[in-house]
Amino acid sequence: MRFRNINIRNIINEAVKNEGIIVDVRDKEDFARSHIPMAINLPLSDIENGNVGLPKNKVILVYCENGGGSMMAARILSDMGYNVLNAVGGLVNYKGALTRRR
Repeated sequence: MRFRNINIRNIINEAVKNEGIIVDVRDKEDFARSHIPMAINLPLSDIENGNVGLPKNKVILVYCENGGGSMMAARILSDMGYNVLNAVGGLVNYKGALTRRR
């Protein structure tokens, strides 16, 4: 299966438009420090081990810190039958507000 790439700056708009789920594939500690609003955390290591549990009837939008991890996650999820959008550029290129630990 294939996945589509989108610019990280469009991730929230794409999630709303597609009624999708934003998935941060970084580790739990990085996610806890800051993440894109509406995102859930599913570390790449869990995806690689097949511990996914996401609904297959939803668009899954993946991102990471720099873009490499989300590309790997997108390939794996796509091969598992998920409809995936990969946010290119990673969190370092995201210019929107972040949810931060208080």
